[in-house]
Amino acid sequence: MTESKPSPAEPASPPAEGTRSSAESKRASRAAFVGTLLEYYDFSLYASAASVVFASVFFGGSSPLLGTLQAVGTFAVGFLVRPVGGVVLGSLGDRYGRKRILVLTLVLMGSATMLVGLLPSYAQIGWLAPLLLVILRMVQGIGASAEYGGATLVAVEFAPERKRGLLGSLPGMGSALGGVLGTSALLLVSSIMSKEAFLDWGWRIPFLLSGVILAYGLWLRRSLPETPKFQRIEDSRKTARTPVRDVIRQQPRALLAVMVMAIGMTGIGYFYIVFMGTFGGNQLGLGKTDILIGLIVAQVTNALLIPLFGGLSDRLGRRPIILFGFAYSAAFAWPAFWLLSNHGSAAMFWLVLALGNGIGVASIFGPMGAYVTELFETRHAFSGLGLGRETGNALGAAIVPVVAVPLAFHDTTVWLSLLLCGIALLGLVAAAVSRTRAESEDARSRDEVRVPA
Repeated sequence: MTESKPSPAEPASPPAEGTRSSAESKRASRAAFVGTLLEYYDFSLYASAASVVFASVFFGGSSPLLGTLQAVGTFAVGFLVRPVGGVVLGSLGDRYGRKRILVLTLVLMGSATMLVGLLPSYAQIGWLAPLLLVILRMVQGIGASAEYGGATLVAVEFAPERKRGLLGSLPGMGSALGGVLGTSALLLVSSIMSKEAFLDWGWRIPFLLSGVILAYGLWLRRSLPETPKFQRIEDSRKTARTPVRDVIRQQPRALLAVMVMAIGMTGIGYFYIVFMGTFGGNQLGLGKTDILIGLIVAQVTNALLIPLFGGLSDRLGRRPIILFGFAYSAAFAWPAFWLLSNHGSAAMFWLVLALGNGIGVASIFGPMGAYVTELFETRHAFSGLGLGRETGNALGAAIVPVVAVPLAFHDTTVWLSLLLCGIALLGLVAAAVSRTRAESEDARSRDEVRVPA
Protein backbone atom coordinates (compact mmCIF):
# COMPACT_ATOMS: atom_id res chain seq x y z
CA MET A 1 0.00 0.00 0.00
CA THR A 2 1.22 3.48 -0.74
CA GLU A 3 2.57 5.20 2.34
CA SER A 4 1.36 8.64 3.39
CA LYS A 5 3.02 11.70 1.91
CA PRO A 6 2.91 15.21 3.29
CA SER A 7 -0.09 17.17 2.06
CA PRO A 8 0.45 20.56 0.47
CA ALA A 9 -0.65 22.19 3.72
CA GLU A 10 2.05 20.41 5.67
CA PRO A 11 5.77 21.22 5.41
CA ALA A 12 7.92 18.44 4.03
CA SER A 13 9.86 16.29 6.45
CA PRO A 14 13.40 17.48 6.99
CA PRO A 15 16.18 14.95 6.58
CA ALA A 16 16.91 15.19 10.29
CA GLU A 17 13.68 13.44 11.11
CA GLY A 18 15.03 10.07 10.10
CA THR A 19 18.01 10.55 12.38
CA ARG A 20 15.90 11.74 15.29
CA SER A 21 16.75 9.68 18.37
CA SER A 22 15.33 6.17 18.23
CA ALA A 23 15.17 6.42 22.03
CA GLU A 24 12.46 9.07 21.62
CA SER A 25 10.46 6.74 19.39
CA LYS A 26 10.73 3.92 21.93
CA ARG A 27 9.82 6.25 24.78
CA ALA A 28 6.81 7.53 22.82
CA SER A 29 5.71 3.95 22.19
CA ARG A 30 5.97 3.12 25.89
CA ALA A 31 4.08 6.28 26.82
CA ALA A 32 1.29 5.39 24.37
CA PHE A 33 1.14 1.79 25.60
CA VAL A 34 0.97 2.72 29.29
CA GLY A 35 -1.79 5.27 28.72
CA THR A 36 -4.14 2.87 26.96
CA LEU A 37 -3.23 0.20 29.52
CA LEU A 38 -4.47 2.54 32.26
CA GLU A 39 -7.55 3.49 30.21
CA TYR A 40 -8.80 -0.06 29.80
CA TYR A 41 -7.64 -1.12 33.26
CA ASP A 42 -9.97 1.58 34.57
CA PHE A 43 -12.81 0.71 32.23
CA SER A 44 -12.72 -3.07 32.79
CA LEU A 45 -12.23 -2.64 36.53
CA TYR A 46 -15.26 -0.38 36.68
CA ALA A 47 -17.31 -2.79 34.54
CA SER A 48 -16.49 -5.74 36.80
CA ALA A 49 -17.11 -3.78 39.99
CA ALA A 50 -20.41 -2.41 38.62
CA SER A 51 -21.85 -5.91 38.42
CA VAL A 52 -20.53 -7.39 41.68
CA VAL A 53 -19.92 -4.48 44.10
CA PHE A 54 -21.53 -1.14 43.28
CA ALA A 55 -25.15 -2.28 43.55
CA SER A 56 -24.77 -2.92 47.28
CA VAL A 57 -22.19 -0.22 48.09
CA PHE A 58 -23.55 2.82 46.22
CA PHE A 59 -27.19 1.95 45.55
CA GLY A 60 -28.10 0.43 48.91
CA GLY A 61 -31.51 2.11 49.00
CA SER A 62 -32.75 0.20 45.92
CA SER A 63 -33.93 -3.34 45.37
CA PRO A 64 -31.24 -5.81 44.23
CA LEU A 65 -32.50 -5.73 40.63
CA LEU A 66 -32.81 -1.94 40.47
CA GLY A 67 -29.48 -1.49 42.20
CA THR A 68 -27.76 -3.71 39.64
CA LEU A 69 -29.39 -1.85 36.74
CA GLN A 70 -28.36 1.49 38.23
CA ALA A 71 -24.79 0.30 38.77
CA VAL A 72 -24.47 -1.05 35.22
CA GLY A 73 -26.09 2.15 33.93
CA THR A 74 -23.25 4.21 35.37
CA PHE A 75 -20.87 2.11 33.25
CA ALA A 76 -22.77 3.13 30.10
CA VAL A 77 -22.49 6.82 31.04
CA GLY A 78 -18.76 6.63 30.34
CA PHE A 79 -19.47 5.79 26.71
CA LEU A 80 -22.15 8.43 26.24
CA VAL A 81 -19.76 11.29 27.04
CA ARG A 82 -16.87 9.95 24.96
CA PRO A 83 -17.89 11.49 21.61
CA VAL A 84 -18.19 14.92 23.24
CA GLY A 85 -14.87 14.52 25.04
CA GLY A 86 -13.24 13.27 21.86
CA VAL A 87 -14.31 16.35 19.93
CA VAL A 88 -13.29 18.85 22.62
CA LEU A 89 -9.96 17.27 23.59
CA GLY A 90 -9.15 16.33 19.99
CA SER A 91 -9.60 19.94 18.92
CA LEU A 92 -7.33 21.11 21.74
CA GLY A 93 -4.75 18.50 20.73
CA ASP A 94 -4.67 19.84 17.18
CA ARG A 95 -4.35 23.43 18.39
CA TYR A 96 -1.94 23.12 21.33
CA GLY A 97 -0.14 19.82 20.87
CA ARG A 98 -0.44 16.09 21.47
CA LYS A 99 1.72 15.99 24.60
CA ARG A 100 -0.35 18.42 26.69
CA ILE A 101 -3.59 16.56 25.98
CA LEU A 102 -2.08 13.14 26.67
CA VAL A 103 -0.88 14.32 30.07
CA LEU A 104 -4.38 15.70 30.75
CA THR A 105 -6.17 12.49 29.71
CA LEU A 106 -3.89 10.38 31.90
CA VAL A 107 -4.55 12.62 34.92
CA LEU A 108 -8.31 12.60 34.33
CA MET A 109 -8.55 8.82 34.04
CA GLY A 110 -6.12 7.92 36.81
CA SER A 111 -7.36 10.43 39.37
CA ALA A 112 -11.03 9.56 38.72
CA THR A 113 -10.32 5.86 39.22
CA MET A 114 -8.41 6.47 42.46
CA LEU A 115 -11.20 8.70 43.77
CA VAL A 116 -13.74 5.93 43.15
CA GLY A 117 -11.64 3.81 45.48
CA LEU A 118 -11.92 6.54 48.15
CA LEU A 119 -15.61 7.31 47.63
CA PRO A 120 -17.86 6.92 50.72
CA SER A 121 -20.70 4.41 50.45
CA TYR A 122 -24.46 5.01 50.30
CA ALA A 123 -24.71 4.07 53.98
CA GLN A 124 -22.28 6.87 54.86
CA ILE A 125 -23.43 9.84 52.74
CA GLY A 126 -26.71 8.72 51.16
CA TRP A 127 -27.65 9.86 47.64
CA LEU A 128 -24.42 11.82 47.27
CA ALA A 129 -22.57 8.50 46.86
CA PRO A 130 -24.19 7.44 43.57
CA LEU A 131 -24.14 11.04 42.30
CA LEU A 132 -20.40 11.36 42.87
CA LEU A 133 -19.91 7.92 41.31
CA VAL A 134 -21.67 9.04 38.12
CA ILE A 135 -19.62 12.27 38.00
CA LEU A 136 -16.35 10.34 38.37
CA ARG A 137 -17.48 7.92 35.67
CA MET A 138 -18.10 10.84 33.33
CA VAL A 139 -14.61 12.19 34.07
CA GLN A 140 -13.22 8.75 33.24
CA GLY A 141 -15.12 8.74 29.94
CA ILE A 142 -13.92 12.23 28.98
CA GLY A 143 -10.32 11.26 29.72
CA ALA A 144 -10.61 8.00 27.80
CA SER A 145 -12.22 9.75 24.81
CA ALA A 146 -8.93 11.26 23.64
CA GLU A 147 -6.52 8.72 25.12
CA TYR A 148 -6.44 6.12 22.35
CA GLY A 149 -6.45 8.67 19.51
CA GLY A 150 -3.74 10.79 21.12
CA ALA A 151 -1.62 7.80 22.08
CA THR A 152 -1.85 6.42 18.55
CA LEU A 153 -0.86 9.76 17.03
CA VAL A 154 2.15 10.02 19.33
CA ALA A 155 3.28 6.46 18.58
CA VAL A 156 2.85 6.81 14.80
CA GLU A 157 4.18 10.36 14.44
CA PHE A 158 7.37 9.41 16.28
CA ALA A 159 7.75 6.07 14.45
CA PRO A 160 9.98 5.45 11.42
CA GLU A 161 7.88 4.88 8.28
CA ARG A 162 8.77 1.20 8.09
CA LYS A 163 7.52 0.60 11.65
CA ARG A 164 4.37 2.70 11.79
CA GLY A 165 2.07 -0.32 11.76
CA LEU A 166 3.95 -2.12 14.50
CA LEU A 167 4.39 0.85 16.83
CA GLY A 168 0.91 2.18 16.06
CA SER A 169 -0.52 -1.15 17.25
CA LEU A 170 0.94 -0.81 20.77
CA PRO A 171 -1.94 1.35 22.11
CA GLY A 172 -4.31 -1.42 20.99
CA MET A 173 -2.19 -4.02 22.74
CA GLY A 174 -2.20 -1.87 25.87
CA SER A 175 -5.99 -1.67 25.82
CA ALA A 176 -6.33 -5.47 25.60
CA LEU A 177 -3.85 -6.10 28.42
CA GLY A 178 -5.45 -3.36 30.52
CA GLY A 179 -8.78 -5.16 30.25
CA VAL A 180 -7.20 -8.39 31.48
CA LEU A 181 -5.43 -6.64 34.37
CA GLY A 182 -8.57 -4.83 35.53
CA THR A 183 -10.72 -7.95 35.64
CA SER A 184 -7.93 -10.08 37.12
CA ALA A 185 -7.12 -7.55 39.87
CA LEU A 186 -10.67 -7.50 41.17
CA LEU A 187 -10.95 -11.29 40.90
CA LEU A 188 -7.68 -11.80 42.78
CA VAL A 189 -8.67 -9.54 45.67
CA SER A 190 -12.12 -11.15 45.95
CA SER A 191 -10.60 -14.64 46.02
CA ILE A 192 -8.20 -13.98 48.93
CA MET A 193 -10.65 -12.11 51.16
CA SER A 194 -13.93 -12.97 52.83
CA LYS A 195 -17.06 -11.73 51.09
CA GLU A 196 -17.81 -9.29 53.90
CA ALA A 197 -14.32 -7.78 53.92
CA PHE A 198 -14.27 -7.56 50.13
CA LEU A 199 -17.59 -5.67 49.97
CA ASP A 200 -16.61 -3.49 52.93
CA TRP A 201 -13.19 -2.26 51.79
CA GLY A 202 -11.27 -4.88 49.76
CA TRP A 203 -12.78 -3.88 46.41
CA ARG A 204 -11.14 -0.46 46.79
CA ILE A 205 -7.58 -1.87 46.53
CA PRO A 206 -7.52 -2.39 42.72
CA PHE A 207 -8.90 1.13 42.20
CA LEU A 208 -6.18 2.66 44.36
CA LEU A 209 -3.49 0.59 42.61
CA SER A 210 -4.22 2.47 39.38
CA GLY A 211 -2.12 5.24 40.95
CA VAL A 212 1.01 3.17 40.24
CA ILE A 213 0.25 3.09 36.49
CA LEU A 214 -0.69 6.77 36.61
CA ALA A 215 2.63 7.76 38.22
CA TYR A 216 4.70 5.80 35.70
CA GLY A 217 2.68 7.15 32.76
CA LEU A 218 3.09 10.74 33.93
CA TRP A 219 6.83 10.26 34.31
CA LEU A 220 7.02 9.03 30.71
CA ARG A 221 4.77 11.67 29.20
CA ARG A 222 5.95 14.80 31.00
CA SER A 223 9.49 14.40 29.65
CA LEU A 224 8.38 13.43 26.13
CA PRO A 225 8.89 16.14 23.47
CA GLU A 226 6.16 17.16 21.07
CA THR A 227 5.82 14.90 18.02
CA PRO A 228 8.01 15.90 15.05
CA LYS A 229 5.04 16.31 12.68
CA PHE A 230 3.07 18.60 14.97
CA GLN A 231 6.23 20.54 15.87
CA ARG A 232 6.85 21.33 12.20
CA ILE A 233 3.27 22.55 11.75
CA GLU A 234 3.50 24.64 14.90
CA ASP A 235 6.85 26.14 13.88
CA SER A 236 5.46 27.13 10.49
CA ARG A 237 2.28 28.50 12.13
CA LYS A 238 0.06 26.13 10.14
CA THR A 239 -1.97 24.81 13.09
CA ALA A 240 -5.70 24.73 12.48
CA ARG A 241 -7.82 27.31 14.30
CA THR A 242 -11.02 25.32 13.86
CA PRO A 243 -9.83 21.71 13.40
CA VAL A 244 -13.23 20.07 13.99
CA ARG A 245 -14.91 22.24 11.36
CA ASP A 246 -11.95 21.76 9.02
CA VAL A 247 -11.99 17.96 9.19
CA ILE A 248 -15.76 17.86 8.63
CA ARG A 249 -15.53 20.15 5.59
CA GLN A 250 -12.27 18.96 4.06
CA GLN A 251 -12.23 15.24 4.83
CA PRO A 252 -15.82 14.02 5.31
CA ARG A 253 -15.03 10.74 3.54
CA ALA A 254 -12.19 9.89 5.90
CA LEU A 255 -14.29 10.91 8.90
CA LEU A 256 -17.20 8.69 7.86
CA ALA A 257 -14.86 5.79 7.07
CA VAL A 258 -13.27 5.93 10.53
CA MET A 259 -16.68 6.15 12.19
CA VAL A 260 -18.09 3.11 10.35
CA MET A 261 -14.91 1.06 10.78
CA ALA A 262 -15.03 1.85 14.51
CA ILE A 263 -18.64 0.67 14.66
CA GLY A 264 -17.60 -2.58 13.01
CA MET A 265 -14.48 -3.13 15.12
CA THR A 266 -16.11 -2.17 18.43
CA GLY A 267 -19.26 -4.10 17.58
CA ILE A 268 -17.32 -7.30 16.91
CA GLY A 269 -15.11 -6.82 19.97
CA TYR A 270 -17.99 -6.18 22.37
CA PHE A 271 -19.91 -9.06 20.84
CA TYR A 272 -17.18 -11.44 22.01
CA ILE A 273 -16.05 -9.93 25.31
CA VAL A 274 -19.41 -8.60 26.57
CA PHE A 275 -22.34 -10.38 24.93
CA MET A 276 -20.71 -13.83 24.75
CA GLY A 277 -20.32 -13.84 28.52
CA THR A 278 -24.10 -13.59 28.86
CA PHE A 279 -24.59 -16.18 26.10
CA GLY A 280 -22.23 -18.62 27.80
CA GLY A 281 -24.17 -18.41 31.07
CA ASN A 282 -27.75 -18.29 29.80
CA GLN A 283 -27.66 -20.40 26.65
CA LEU A 284 -24.71 -22.74 27.27
CA GLY A 285 -25.13 -23.11 31.04
CA LEU A 286 -21.47 -22.44 31.79
CA GLY A 287 -20.32 -21.41 35.26
CA LYS A 288 -18.89 -17.99 36.11
CA THR A 289 -15.34 -19.35 36.35
CA ASP A 290 -15.51 -20.92 32.87
CA ILE A 291 -16.93 -17.69 31.43
CA LEU A 292 -14.28 -15.57 33.11
CA ILE A 293 -11.50 -17.83 31.83
CA GLY A 294 -12.96 -17.53 28.34
CA LEU A 295 -13.02 -13.73 28.50
CA ILE A 296 -9.42 -13.64 29.73
CA VAL A 297 -8.36 -16.05 26.96
CA ALA A 298 -10.08 -13.81 24.40
CA GLN A 299 -8.31 -10.67 25.59
CA VAL A 300 -4.88 -12.27 26.04
CA THR A 301 -5.04 -13.79 22.55
CA ASN A 302 -6.09 -10.41 21.19
CA ALA A 303 -3.21 -8.64 22.95
CA LEU A 304 -0.62 -11.09 21.63
CA LEU A 305 -1.82 -10.95 18.03
CA ILE A 306 -2.36 -7.17 17.72
CA PRO A 307 1.36 -6.33 17.27
CA LEU A 308 1.75 -9.29 14.91
CA PHE A 309 -0.90 -7.95 12.54
CA GLY A 310 0.38 -4.40 13.02
CA GLY A 311 3.84 -5.52 11.95
CA LEU A 312 2.40 -7.42 8.97
CA SER A 313 0.72 -4.24 7.79
CA ASP A 314 4.15 -2.64 7.42
CA ARG A 315 4.97 -5.34 4.87
CA LEU A 316 1.64 -6.09 3.20
CA GLY A 317 -0.22 -2.79 3.60
CA ARG A 318 -2.78 -1.61 6.16
CA ARG A 319 -5.96 -2.04 4.15
CA PRO A 320 -5.41 -5.68 3.07
CA ILE A 321 -4.93 -6.77 6.70
CA ILE A 322 -7.98 -4.79 7.88
CA LEU A 323 -10.11 -6.20 5.03
CA PHE A 324 -8.98 -9.70 5.99
CA GLY A 325 -10.04 -9.07 9.60
CA PHE A 326 -13.54 -7.93 8.66
CA ALA A 327 -13.97 -10.72 6.08
CA TYR A 328 -12.71 -13.34 8.53
CA SER A 329 -15.11 -12.07 11.22
CA ALA A 330 -18.06 -12.23 8.80
CA ALA A 331 -17.19 -15.77 7.73
CA PHE A 332 -16.38 -17.04 11.25
CA ALA A 333 -19.80 -15.91 12.55
CA TRP A 334 -21.35 -19.06 11.05
CA PRO A 335 -19.06 -21.91 12.24
CA ALA A 336 -18.70 -20.20 15.63
CA PHE A 337 -22.33 -20.67 16.63
CA TRP A 338 -22.57 -24.05 14.91
CA LEU A 339 -19.70 -25.26 17.09
CA LEU A 340 -21.24 -23.79 20.25
CA SER A 341 -24.68 -25.22 19.47
CA ASN A 342 -23.37 -28.72 18.82
CA HIS A 343 -20.36 -28.83 21.15
CA GLY A 344 -21.11 -26.23 23.81
CA SER A 345 -18.37 -27.23 26.25
CA ALA A 346 -16.22 -24.79 28.18
CA ALA A 347 -13.20 -25.67 26.03
CA MET A 348 -15.14 -24.96 22.82
CA PHE A 349 -16.37 -21.68 24.30
CA TRP A 350 -12.76 -20.66 25.01
CA LEU A 351 -11.68 -21.67 21.49
CA VAL A 352 -14.45 -19.65 19.81
CA LEU A 353 -13.58 -16.55 21.85
CA ALA A 354 -9.87 -16.93 21.07
CA LEU A 355 -10.49 -17.34 17.32
CA GLY A 356 -13.13 -14.61 17.16
CA ASN A 357 -11.63 -11.91 19.36
CA GLY A 358 -8.06 -13.04 18.84
CA ILE A 359 -7.70 -13.41 15.08
CA GLY A 360 -10.74 -11.41 13.95
CA VAL A 361 -10.53 -8.30 16.12
CA ALA A 362 -6.73 -8.26 16.40
CA SER A 363 -6.27 -8.27 12.62
CA ILE A 364 -8.49 -5.16 12.44
CA PHE A 365 -7.18 -3.42 15.55
CA GLY A 366 -3.49 -4.05 14.81
CA PRO A 367 -3.13 -1.97 11.60
CA MET A 368 -5.96 0.43 12.48
CA GLY A 369 -3.83 2.81 14.54
CA ALA A 370 -1.43 3.61 11.71
CA TYR A 371 -4.15 3.47 9.06
CA VAL A 372 -6.47 6.06 10.59
CA THR A 373 -3.60 8.52 11.07
CA GLU A 374 -2.79 8.09 7.36
CA LEU A 375 -6.36 9.03 6.47
CA PHE A 376 -6.26 12.50 8.08
CA GLU A 377 -4.05 15.53 7.55
CA THR A 378 -1.79 16.06 10.57
CA ARG A 379 -3.20 19.48 11.43
CA HIS A 380 -6.64 18.05 12.25
CA ALA A 381 -5.89 14.35 12.77
CA PHE A 382 -6.59 14.45 16.52
CA SER A 383 -10.04 15.96 15.91
CA GLY A 384 -10.80 13.45 13.17
CA LEU A 385 -9.88 10.54 15.43
CA GLY A 386 -11.78 11.98 18.38
CA LEU A 387 -14.97 12.63 16.45
CA GLY A 388 -14.92 9.62 14.13
CA ARG A 389 -13.62 6.88 16.40
CA GLU A 390 -15.43 7.84 19.60
CA THR A 391 -18.78 8.29 17.85
CA GLY A 392 -18.30 4.90 16.21
CA ASN A 393 -17.28 3.35 19.53
CA ALA A 394 -20.38 4.69 21.28
CA LEU A 395 -22.67 3.40 18.53
CA GLY A 396 -20.95 0.01 18.33
CA ALA A 397 -21.06 -0.47 22.10
CA ALA A 398 -24.74 0.50 22.16
CA ILE A 399 -25.93 -1.53 19.15
CA VAL A 400 -24.53 -4.94 20.07
CA PRO A 401 -26.02 -5.50 23.55
CA VAL A 402 -29.40 -4.00 22.65
CA VAL A 403 -29.81 -6.14 19.52
CA ALA A 404 -27.92 -9.32 20.47
CA VAL A 405 -29.51 -10.09 23.85
CA PRO A 406 -33.09 -10.57 22.55
CA LEU A 407 -31.81 -12.53 19.53
CA ALA A 408 -30.09 -15.00 21.86
CA PHE A 409 -33.45 -16.21 23.16
CA HIS A 410 -34.68 -17.39 19.74
CA ASP A 411 -34.71 -21.10 18.97
CA THR A 412 -31.93 -20.63 16.41
CA THR A 413 -28.56 -18.91 16.47
CA VAL A 414 -28.85 -17.89 12.83
CA TRP A 415 -29.91 -14.37 13.83
CA LEU A 416 -26.83 -13.93 15.99
CA SER A 417 -24.63 -15.05 13.10
CA LEU A 418 -26.42 -12.59 10.80
CA LEU A 419 -25.90 -9.75 13.29
CA LEU A 420 -22.17 -10.44 13.66
CA CYS A 421 -21.78 -10.94 9.92
CA GLY A 422 -23.64 -7.69 9.18
CA ILE A 423 -21.48 -5.65 11.55
CA ALA A 424 -18.33 -7.11 9.99
CA LEU A 425 -19.50 -6.43 6.42
CA LEU A 426 -20.30 -2.84 7.39
CA GLY A 427 -16.70 -2.32 8.47
CA LEU A 428 -15.46 -4.18 5.37
CA VAL A 429 -17.23 -1.77 3.02
CA ALA A 430 -15.96 1.28 4.93
CA ALA A 431 -12.37 0.01 4.77
CA ALA A 432 -12.69 -0.84 1.08
CA VAL A 433 -13.85 2.64 0.02
CA SER A 434 -11.55 4.62 2.34
CA ARG A 435 -8.52 6.44 0.96
CA THR A 436 -5.35 7.56 2.68
CA ARG A 437 -3.96 11.04 2.07
CA ALA A 438 -1.30 9.61 -0.26
CA GLU A 439 -3.89 7.74 -2.34
CA SER A 440 -6.10 10.83 -2.59
CA GLU A 441 -3.16 12.94 -3.74
CA ASP A 442 -2.18 10.30 -6.34
CA ALA A 443 -5.75 10.28 -7.66
CA ARG A 444 -5.77 14.10 -7.91
CA SER A 445 -2.43 14.04 -9.73
CA ARG A 446 -3.74 11.51 -12.29
CA ASP A 447 -6.84 13.64 -12.84
CA GLU A 448 -4.69 16.72 -13.41
CA VAL A 449 -2.57 14.84 -15.96
CA ARG A 450 -5.68 13.81 -17.91
CA VAL A 451 -7.07 17.38 -18.01
CA PRO A 452 -5.62 19.39 -20.97
CA ALA A 453 -3.86 22.63 -20.17
